[in-house]
Amino acid sequence: MKDSNLSKKVGLILLGLLTLIFRFPVTESPTGSDNFYYISALKSILNHGEIFWAENLLSFYGLFPGTTPLGSLILGTTIIEVTGLPVHNYHLIHSISLSLISTFGFFLLSGELTTNYKSRWFSSLAFSLAPRFLTFSMWRFSLRFSLIALLPFFVWLLLRLVNKKYGRNPKKLLLLLIIFTLILPSMHRMALLLPGILLSFFISIFLWQWQENALNRERAGRQIFTLILFLGSYLFYLQYLDFSPYSPGDELIGVYYLNDGTILSSIVNLVFYYLINVGPIMFLSLIGLVFWIQEGRVPFSYIFSFLTLALGLFVVSDLIYIPYLLTFFILLFVAPGFDFFIDNLQDYRTRLSTFFTLLILLTISFSNLDLSYRIDAHEREDFYYTYNVSESSISTGLWINDNFHSEIVESNDQKQPRRVTAYANSINLADSAELSSDQIVLSDMELKRYSILDLYWYGEDHLWEWENRSNQTDFDVNLSLVNLGMANSAGKSSTSSMTVSSYYKSMPDYNFKMYYSKDLALYWTNNY
Repeated sequence: MKDSNLSKKVGLILLGLLTLIFRFPVTESPTGSDNFYYISALKSILNHGEIFWAENLLSFYGLFPGTTPLGSLILGTTIIEVTGLPVHNYHLIHSISLSLISTFGFFLLSGELTTNYKSRWFSSLAFSLAPRFLTFSMWRFSLRFSLIALLPFFVWLLLRLVNKKYGRNPKKLLLLLIIFTLILPSMHRMALLLPGILLSFFISIFLWQWQENALNRERAGRQIFTLILFLGSYLFYLQYLDFSPYSPGDELIGVYYLNDGTILSSIVNLVFYYLINVGPIMFLSLIGLVFWIQEGRVPFSYIFSFLTLALGLFVVSDLIYIPYLLTFFILLFVAPGFDFFIDNLQDYRTRLSTFFTLLILLTISFSNLDLSYRIDAHEREDFYYTYNVSESSISTGLWINDNFHSEIVESNDQKQPRRVTAYANSINLADSAELSSDQIVLSDMELKRYSILDLYWYGEDHLWEWENRSNQTDFDVNLSLVNLGMANSAGKSSTSSMTVSSYYKSMPDYNFKMYYSKDLALYWTNNY
């Protein structure tokens, strides 16, 4: 027994080490784009000593115009204040700490789907190394990953409520569940989809009770599987007919795969897309569903997870937020899928050990190759764009910080200003409408209220529409940042999408160049 407990502890340590190894920086500096805006917002809080723009209560959840959810920003500010860390070191602390929390949280959650230690361990590894999550936890301050890191605990609390052993005294569980329900939307707007998860939870209770009270529970379990499968297929068909929010995303997938507009091509596109997001071990999730059919009677957690996936098919074409949630619930079935092989290979220990080892190697290899590809694919040497912030961007930001205070910076490259202004006290023109920029007169904002239905159906970011935005954002811009790799154009260096611009083409002839490097030039463009 002692040897068994020791091996389990060693296994958990190994799981943590693998998580850390894959978060070891493989770039020279922080990555991402939104990441640098959040860092600028952190600096604004630290400089003012308060969240001066959060006058409306719903600003905490990013539902007021000009705001983003504040949970991660408050967490980051607190850690920086307590530890004395430099702001730009928080990128790495944020990604590493939340990666460990999320991995072990998923290990905890997987215990509601299986009692087998190996299945729980491997499903947690699959979660930790899933390409969709790995990319957003690589040296960046990601609000999306902040939510994903806490989501396992929320789902675990839901499942514990109906656990016969632990659900008898639900007061503590309910209290924790309420706390998480209030906190998660402050991490990212994805958490506004929690009502869908709760709807799935209550429907699952009804279906589970139906199974448990049936005379033939195995047959009832298979009937529930068929019912959920039919529901998911119907909802998928509705979104294929565009009777769903976010349906335009299917066209974007079609650019990379099939684009003949048929429902079959939509299915193939989504299968490939989620195969890349989850990794090749997605086949284990599919086998986990086969395991359900084989067993018949299944735990509540199976019904809840599958029903949540089925409801998610109604908005499956969205490529912004939904993939994170669907990837999460797909990965929950990795443990049942591994249970299937354990049950069928339990008399062949050598084969089982070999299979387990091969799966680990496959998962690690695919995640490593995918991460390397994603980093290399983002490189645009001709346009001086890199996956991580370049030395030129950092040095330019520091120069602006030493010579200017709170200037607004515009650029011909939409991806550069956030990276530069994150290292200065200046403001990116594209983010100047955010209340954290301290450029907007909050009392002068003219607001129109959206209904809750409009918020969800049309995918709005806020509960209000800011109607006089143009009157408050007509700023005088004196600093122009020019990416010399596209000096005569304007657009995005990250995607090589740009158009010729006479404004930037003529800029060197009529303006003073104040600072330049190999790939960036900074001009004083007052009255240009």
